[in-house]
Amino acid sequence: MHRRPRLTPHKCPRCVLICLAAFSVIGGVTLPGGAVADENSPPLSEWLSGDGLTGSWGGLRTKLMDRGVEFFGTYYAEGWGNTRGGLETGTVYTGMAEFGFNLDLEKAICWHGASFRMNWLWLSGRNASEDLVGNFLTISSIAGFNTLRDYELWFQQNLLNDKISIRLGQLAADTEFVISDYGALFLNGTFGWPAFMYLNLPEGGPGLPVGILGIRLAVQPLDWFRFQTAAFQGNVYAQNVNLHGFRWRLDGANGFFFLNEAQFSWNKKAAETGLPGQFKAGGWFHTAEFAEANNDAFARGNSGCYFIIDQMLYRNPMKTTEHSANADGDGKSALNNTNTTGTTEEKSDQGLGWFGRIAYEPQDRNFIDFYFDTGLTYKGLIPSRDGDTLGVALAYAHLSSGVQETEVDESPVSLVGAEMALELTYQAQLTKWLSIQPDLQVIINPGGNNELNNAIVVGGRVSLTF
Repeated sequence: MHRRPRLTPHKCPRCVLICLAAFSVIGGVTLPGGAVADENSPPLSEWLSGDGLTGSWGGLRTKLMDRGVEFFGTYYAEGWGNTRGGLETGTVYTGMAEFGFNLDLEKAICWHGASFRMNWLWLSGRNASEDLVGNFLTISSIAGFNTLRDYELWFQQNLLNDKISIRLGQLAADTEFVISDYGALFLNGTFGWPAFMYLNLPEGGPGLPVGILGIRLAVQPLDWFRFQTAAFQGNVYAQNVNLHGFRWRLDGANGFFFLNEAQFSWNKKAAETGLPGQFKAGGWFHTAEFAEANNDAFARGNSGCYFIIDQMLYRNPMKTTEHSANADGDGKSALNNTNTTGTTEEKSDQGLGWFGRIAYEPQDRNFIDFYFDTGLTYKGLIPSRDGDTLGVALAYAHLSSGVQETEVDESPVSLVGAEMALELTYQAQLTKWLSIQPDLQVIINPGGNNELNNAIVVGGRVSLTF
């Protein structure tokens, strides 16, 4: 049976101080509205209101974007402390730098509908789940083997006014498949590329932080319906083997991994006043051989299905903007030289949202046979903090009967048969390029048995976009 590999990142206990220091410094220089505003220092205000820490590079970044070249980079710094339960109490630092570029070939060389992307990851620090807690619903979504790895390297061609899209190259499935929009807020890894994928697929499958060779076709005949399908190399290899992301091997032994997903959305258009939502139904199939649990035999192929829903439950009142209007454009009426005013209402993206995911896989050849997660998020809950988001979520992963039988045979543990993760988080968007996100996680039944006490983990993330 394929299980997620144990990673062995380098130790970096002091680095957690970097994250803690960043929290205290940021808190001392920002205002409630999210912008540092020294009214006597316009250059500082302009810098803080920009899209990135490094600004426009003296206008060069803007010129490059006009020509189709967009560079990006973000550093994520996390500090985690296990206060009780699990393997041991203590603190760790986890970091990841993401950088690369997007190339719009239509702007660059007039190649209509074509684009290219390269995305690299530099992982550092330790894994709180492995070093402190001993659980498999990974506490940090950015934890992994310390290395510099190519995550995405693909070419895309859109056709028929973007109704058809073909993508080929090094792909990451979790950028388009199996993802909940509201669930993306949370820091526990299972709310991104979920445990029912990374625990059941060879070496975790093509999800953060590993991409692999593949091809994806997407068709969107209607505004509210999209269907996408993809085929990937079957084995991404262990992170300490596929160090830099280019271990491409297409053969029958590795097999091939197929993903299909249908997406239905509603109330997404500007003219629609109802609460927006989306439903996704997907299935996957893997052609390799999988070891049967508690058995020396191998079974050909593996599969699973999943369902996802994202629904806004409440929207904050529409924003009303007052403006002046006239015939000659100077703020005065062309007929009687008096001011006229008007108002424009815009739909707010703030409010209460809910998500849920559920998945099923065969019991005889998978680590997880049943999974669900659910949660609530509220953007703009606190007045004057329009960009902040509060969230609470719960994940439940049930060990397959085959795994439970194997563990009973190998060690006399008291099995519970499931692990759960409860997360409470608050993302404070201080500027467009800087956010902090305090986080609390409760890990129930680490490892799916009673051998370890429930763990309470406190930490958070600082995100800095360049």
